Amino acid sequence: MTTAPQEAPGRSAARHVGPPLAAPALAFLLLFVASLVLGPILGTGPTPSPFSDPQTVQDYFTGSHTALQVNGFLQFDAAIALAVFTAVSVSRMRYLAPNVPGPVIGGIGGILASAFLGLNGLLQWTLGQAGVTDDPTLVRALQYLFFALGGPAHTAGLALLIAGIAVTALFLRAVPRWFGIVGVVIAAIGVLSLLTLLSKDVAMLIPIGRFTGMLWIVAVAFLLPRSRPRRQPEAPQVTAQEPVKTGR
Repeated sequence: MTTAPQEAPGRSAARHVGPPLAAPALAFLLLFVASLVLGPILGTGPTPSPFSDPQTVQDYFTGSHTALQVNGFLQFDAAIALAVFTAVSVSRMRYLAPNVPGPVIGGIGGILASAFLGLNGLLQWTLGQAGVTDDPTLVRALQYLFFALGGPAHTAGLALLIAGIAVTALFLRAVPRWFGIVGVVIAAIGVLSLLTLLSKDVAMLIPIGRFTGMLWIVAVAFLLPRSRPRRQPEAPQVTAQEPVKTGR
């Protein structure tokens, strides 16, 4: 006669079926950082801001074809890794907390962030082709476009992904409370980075929201549980009983 295995206290036996979150999260971070490191090495320096002097911008794009092609390739790959992370994290959150809006918000944000970053990478690759950078007006227009896609648009989408995960994790008490609150703050900064489209004075919100968001995503990939929390059985309520009357 065999006995059934006992469940671990506080957790149900069922676990979410899916790949680990850490692999795509780390791939997203490392591919993006690699593009930032290799760009200045292969080109004529760091990618200039679209708000820089026009001649500085033209000189960079004219002499950095290889860097632009590599940057575009790596950032497009980073977008694919982010899409995989989004799919797995949304699936896990929907398993852990069905019928709540957090996973839907996170899924929409992750899809947008992946799409914007992927388009950003393709535009950089396009700028790295011979003959494209001969027209300064075209270069300027494409730079503004890939900046908008890979900067405020991507960062705001990433913020929605982080907000969806953070709010759901707080609801489940699946991560430390302070860590979930940090995620909400990072998400708010990322959304506010959209103001860069109206004023370049707030452009610093983009790297703050982006890089803190990347680190938060890697951390939550290790913290988010696979198993649903199990409700503890409620203690029976003891009520006073009325004395039983007996007839004579």
